[in-house]
Amino acid sequence: MKQFVLAMLLCITTFGIAQNSVTERTITTYGSVAIESKEVLYKTDINLSLENSYYADNPCTTVEELKSKYFEALKEKGVDTSKFIQDDLAYAATGYRKGGTTLHFETKDKDEILSVTSINMAQVMPSYVQVKDLVTEKQTKELVAAAIADAQKNAYLLAEASGEKIDRIYSISSYDLDGNSYWRTPSSEPSYLRLTVVYLLKD
Repeated sequence: MKQFVLAMLLCITTFGIAQNSVTERTITTYGSVAIESKEVLYKTDINLSLENSYYADNPCTTVEELKSKYFEALKEKGVDTSKFIQDDLAYAATGYRKGGTTLHFETKDKDEILSVTSINMAQVMPSYVQVKDLVTEKQTKELVAAAIADAQKNAYLLAEASGEKIDRIYSISSYDLDGNSYWRTPSSEPSYLRLTVVYLLKD
């Protein structure tokens, strides 16, 4: 009896494996669309460092003095200094031996980010500017629809070339649905929303 039960279990297991081994006939394509956002966010980091005091005619001797002097110059250019976030830990990671701090700055105003980076002070070192697209939920849905249409066009092209016919979408995935995630340089090409779409083929 025990051997009979074991034999039945083996048959059931084998049948289950056989079912799972049957794969669908599919074709995988990719669709993409450029993100053309009307609104962008700019950011940069500013290092205030006592390290470069030998370049200044009248160098600041404390971080607070340097920060105050820098903020005065910014306010003269109309920059909102309340947007700065001070990050002493980030400055420590730069490897400078003397005191200082790092200031993070973000704005949607292009003129404001240009004003921030235009300050010319010996102990103030601006970093490069980065940009990212701000995309609304409505815009994201429109981008997804356009990317799916692009993937479908590619799928029909491949299916026709291989003598197959498309049935329907089997699966769809993307790592780019959050259009606000990726920072880029201002001179780089626009960001893209990309999809991977798998289509079932007709038997």
